[in-house]
Amino acid sequence: MMNKTIEIVIADDNRFFCDALKDSLNTHKELHILHTFTTLKALIEYTNNYNLDVLILDVNFNGESSLNFIDEIKRKNKDFKIIALTTMNNNFIKEKAINNGVDIFVGKDGDLQNFKEIILNCFFDATIPNKNTSSKINIENYTFTKRKLEVLQALYIHSNKNEKELSTILNITESSLKSHKRELFEITHTKSTPELIKFGIQKGLIVA
Repeated sequence: MMNKTIEIVIADDNRFFCDALKDSLNTHKELHILHTFTTLKALIEYTNNYNLDVLILDVNFNGESSLNFIDEIKRKNKDFKIIALTTMNNNFIKEKAINNGVDIFVGKDGDLQNFKEIILNCFFDATIPNKNTSSKINIENYTFTKRKLEVLQALYIHSNKNEKELSTILNITESSLKSHKRELFEITHTKSTPELIKFGIQKGLIVA
């Protein structure tokens, strides 16, 4: 029998989803929802001033990736677990989430009725996330290397940078960057960087 009540915070930019998930989880005596947040700013202020056991975190916050704020979210308190939620459930996004400090990655399009078990497994380290060690990632009918997906993500995040600046950020030569872009155009059947970025967002390759 479990004596510990798991203290949970939910963060999602959709207030309806927050409330629905809160009501669902609060039916389990082992779980207690401390707070819900619909903005990253309010979440960061809370996690750095109060204790919690598990954070359920939406990946996409009004067009921003919450994965880019993990360091701020855990700046003063690193002892809680993070379960990342997203509708873009592919291996590239999953690996990025885990590499950014997320403990478990769950697709919103999955069955959340068993979310209690997911939380318990995460809190008690009953499951270990499987990192994708393959150098190739298949999404729909497209095959990418991890490096090409990193280039694609960088093209979006650093869209204000020129090729020289971007190659420095990626720690590759300008010629390598141009080669990656050319091959990305060929793989995705796009003809320009804006078209490529649009493709990446639509296919869930870019966490917008």
